[in-house]
Amino acid sequence: MKSKISFYTGLIITTILGYMIIFTSCVKFDEEEQDTYFLVEVDSIDLADTITTADTLFISFYGTIGNNNCYSFSHFYPQTNEDTINVEVWGKLSPGENCDSVIVYLEGEQLNIINFDEGAYFVHVKQPGGSLLIDSLTVVPTGDR
Repeated sequence: MKSKISFYTGLIITTILGYMIIFTSCVKFDEEEQDTYFLVEVDSIDLADTITTADTLFISFYGTIGNNNCYSFSHFYPQTNEDTINVEVWGKLSPGENCDSVIVYLEGEQLNIINFDEGAYFVHVKQPGGSLLIDSLTVVPTGDR
């Protein structure tokens, strides 16, 4: 009699475990969708040809971020290296079910940079394919403009 109870108990436990495995493999748990960040393709930039050492450099960026309203501008990643200002423009895709079909543009997002020494500078905007959009400016001493 003792072996029959053990057999039935084992059978019940195995059946319950089997149902649990099958049930959990069929249930899709909501995986939290995460934002995706990407380099934005910049069509053009607008900046002054000449500024003084006391001025702030304002660079406006234009281009297409995405094709629905789940896309948005995220941030700039600027780095200066002697006579070059390297800029990456980052966009963000926030996944969702309510993404209306609309073109999202940079629309002149502005980067402001201060503290320049006198000289000629290049602005390099990194593109998604690795190419660069290049422009330049001259920084003159205050009062020489």
